[in-house]
Amino acid sequence: MPTLLAQLVFCPMTEPPTEKALLAFQKDAGWSVTRRESDTIRSPHSRAQWVSVEYQKVRIGIARLELAPPEFCYVSDLVIKSKFRRLGVGRWLLRHIEDLCIKLAIRRILLRPEPNSRAFYDSLSFVDDPMVPNILRKDLNPFQRKVQLAH
Repeated sequence: MPTLLAQLVFCPMTEPPTEKALLAFQKDAGWSVTRRESDTIRSPHSRAQWVSVEYQKVRIGIARLELAPPEFCYVSDLVIKSKFRRLGVGRWLLRHIEDLCIKLAIRRILLRPEPNSRAFYDSLSFVDDPMVPNILRKDLNPFQRKVQLAH
């Protein structure tokens, strides 16, 4: 029987999730306050792209990406349904977001973690951004990724 991670599908979304769907993900995550547009870092040259992770044709995770090549991708509203947490799905989704960023020649990923998710991002090599308080960053090295994938 194939593992859960082997059955996941990374899907760039053609439309953002409905407000109802987004609120359902946020409620399931236990967020007391929904994220606001003001929580997103923007650049005049950026564009929003929603992505999801699907399992057996059911959306089990979502994330909003603010893409500003070549400088950064700001990740917000990253939520995995509670039933699928602690199974590697969030790590899998971020790895695919990193791969997308590398394909777009983006140098860094930025995000503002929820208070209880800091250890998760630390484990993925995110560090405090020295320029922006409460923001984590991860510099991307496309050559390092190729070495990791080869092993």
